Amino acid sequence: MRSLALAACLALAAPAVAQQEPPREIPINVPSPVPVGFLLAWKPALVSVRVDSGAGAQFGSDKFEPVRFLGRYTTTAFDQKLLARAELEGGRLQTDTQGTTLGSNGADLTARLLGGIVQRISPGLTVTAAAGLITRYQWGTEAQGGAPRIGIFGATSNVEVEYRIAPLLTIEAYLEGALAPLPYAAQHNLGALSDASELKARLQLSVDIAPSAAVDFGYDFTRWHATFAESSVLDPAGSADKALLVESRDHALTIGLRWKP
Repeated sequence: MRSLALAACLALAAPAVAQQEPPREIPINVPSPVPVGFLLAWKPALVSVRVDSGAGAQFGSDKFEPVRFLGRYTTTAFDQKLLARAELEGGRLQTDTQGTTLGSNGADLTARLLGGIVQRISPGLTVTAAAGLITRYQWGTEAQGGAPRIGIFGATSNVEVEYRIAPLLTIEAYLEGALAPLPYAAQHNLGALSDASELKARLQLSVDIAPSAAVDFGYDFTRWHATFAESSVLDPAGSADKALLVESRDHALTIGLRWKP
């Protein structure tokens, strides 16, 4: 009888066991590696500037410029499928002025306004392609011997790859190219702007220090190049019939605090 009772209990319990659902897997949300939020950063840089009319560099130097800064705001929309960014950077721009009437003892300021598409390759890997507007203005602090006064305006595009290598660590690679053929507020003896371009590369490491804050460490390389025709800036007493090349390069460190709303 006991055997029959045990068999009956097992037979009644079998359907209940069969109907039990397997344990549910709870997905873990991986934070987006896109560097959203407000960034305020210090950008000390090693700056080199060259001016050439075909006879060799008129001046050039590698000077350490500690007074340079960056402000950036990045946001996303539509479930992080679109990106928008506004950026302002610049600071002191100084080079060796010995032996020339044209030097750089002034400052520069660059602004960007970008929009792009975000593609999530995997939970921790994101690629962003963006394009927009760029402008740069450089000016001197002295009437004579200051930085050549010139503003340029154009279009820029970039690609950015972010990868979250650990829950609190994200690495980023960034490459940008720009054409800025439209001058404004330029000193008259620079001549007519023929071409202006920019190339920028960045490597960055972000460390999340709180749910709404991160520290960014990066290295930037930026090259600005502009050519002019009918220039007399290196020979004010001569005729305005010379070509002119103005080139600047900077190697900068970025140390910033980012607040993520």
